[in-house]
Amino acid sequence: MWSSDIADLYSEELAVTCPPDQHANSNSSVATTDGICNPNIPIKAPQFIASHIHSFTGQKLTNLVSNNTARLQDNSLQEMKDEGKCLSMHQPWASLLVMGIKRHEGRVWYTPHRGRLWIASTVKEPSADDIKTVEQLYKSLYTGRDIKFPVNYPTSCLLGSVEVLDCLSQEDYEAMHPDGESNSPYVLLTDHHLHLNVKLQVSGKHKIC
Repeated sequence: MWSSDIADLYSEELAVTCPPDQHANSNSSVATTDGICNPNIPIKAPQFIASHIHSFTGQKLTNLVSNNTARLQDNSLQEMKDEGKCLSMHQPWASLLVMGIKRHEGRVWYTPHRGRLWIASTVKEPSADDIKTVEQLYKSLYTGRDIKFPVNYPTSCLLGSVEVLDCLSQEDYEAMHPDGESNSPYVLLTDHHLHLNVKLQVSGKHKIC
């Protein structure tokens, strides 16, 4: 039947291979189809060209894009951290510290803590003489500053926070601040003083906790 004749013709067409001039040189980077093609079609067989673009060779994608990772550029924000650490201090020094009037806090112990430190006042009420003496001390230390002292010095409450920049030995402190305000064995250097308008009643300890 005519259908068997078509099948035989189709088989003969499939048995014809591409002419020799259509095969690429074995040293060429361009590969051609070595399979079956029809020589009666007046175009060349499709060619496969190997591409080396985006050849990861098993390398992790995270390594390739690591240079594009977003980074925090503000150094002061990187240094600021809040671990909830708190230090209790006697008045009037506690309020003076959170208001930025007092910037260096002396201690008999060293601390590795850096970053935000909350300041609480102890239960001890300061006397009028203590307040007057301390205020006069800071007026003499910072003669060029317009210091506004607190109206009152509340006790047993959370006053605010500071940022601890460093903890220096007295020797290093004297070298950096020869006219400094502390002669304690260790001195905390502070910045970014924050005074809370609303005081919270707390009880604390004399060490950072």
